[in-house]
Amino acid sequence: MTVHETPTDPRTRRTLALLERAMASLLETQSISAINVSELCRVAGIHRTTFYKHFSSVADFATYMFARLIDDLAEVTESDLPAALDDVPEYHRQVLVQMLDHVAASRPVYGRLFAADGDHHFQRIIADVLGDRAREAHRQMAELGWRSPTDEATAALMVGAACAAALGVWAVQVGGDSAERSREIMAALPPWWQTA
Repeated sequence: MTVHETPTDPRTRRTLALLERAMASLLETQSISAINVSELCRVAGIHRTTFYKHFSSVADFATYMFARLIDDLAEVTESDLPAALDDVPEYHRQVLVQMLDHVAASRPVYGRLFAADGDHHFQRIIADVLGDRAREAHRQMAELGWRSPTDEATAALMVGAACAAALGVWAVQVGGDSAERSREIMAALPPWWQTA
């Protein structure tokens, strides 16, 4: 199952919800590498066969689960985007605040995923997901008349990777204010991204 796949079958959605609760619970006290499929399924109350219908490993499921959450939080729809180009950077900063708040609310979990010994596949997927969202933002801003000094692919990868790294650092920090941190992150992004 991929990050952008939305299950429609009620049984699949129920299974995913059980697995998500179990994964979040287990990651509170264990690293992802310490969790095996049997334990995850036992805590979720599902059979291993059901798990393997959708995912190949615990890391595969964790990547799907948490990358989806970040992807949903980073989504910027055309209808939500401000009409004035000058208001767009602040709008994107507010989206970043939502992501930071979400990560802060589950720091033990995200801290384990983003740790140096965490799941590097997950970390790469998050960078890719945020790169995809940055590509969409680049396109949306271009439609409002903004012209980037670099091509869309380069801009998106730079912003996506930077934001993923910032989320990773935030996940292992103690405390902090999301709004203040979002301003620091935005200030560290390339100047052409900060001022559309």
